[in-house]
Parts: sequence; structure tokens; C-alpha cells
Amino acid sequence: MGVMDSQFRIEGVIGPEHAEKSFFMMIKLDPADGLDTALEKFERQMIQNALRRNESNVTATSKELKMTRHALSYRIKKLGL
Repeated sequence: MGVMDSQFRIEGVIGPEHAEKSFFMMIKLDPADGLDTALEKFERQMIQNALRRNESNVTATSKELKMTRHALSYRIKKLGL
């Protein structure tokens, strides 16, 4: 039996009601890569999209993603973004 790629469509809304931001992501995953790689791809895509929406403003992006600025900066460095 061959290995098949999986695609995931993720939709949602981030932020307080008065400033909601919608998002949509398509992530292509190879099940052979494992969970760690899949989570890294998801995290990378989510952070990249949020940075784009916030014009690379790390403070605004961290607020949107509901994480500290320090934690976001660490992830940006870790993922090489």
C-alpha cells in the first residue's frame, strides 16, 4: 500500500469579538513525516499568516495568537522565519 499525502483545510476566527480576524489555511502533509513535522508545518504556516496580516508587527501578531511576545519571538527564531 502506497503512502498518500494529506491535505488539511483549517478555518477559524482569532481575536476578541470587536476585532475578529478570519483565517484559512491549507497544509499539505505527508503522513510518513510524523506528528512533529506536521505540527511544525502547521505552526510555521499559522505564524507566517498572522505576521502577514499584522504587517510583520510582532507585538500585534503575539496578541492575535494569544501568546507572549517573547514566546512568539522564540518560535520565529526556532522556525527560521
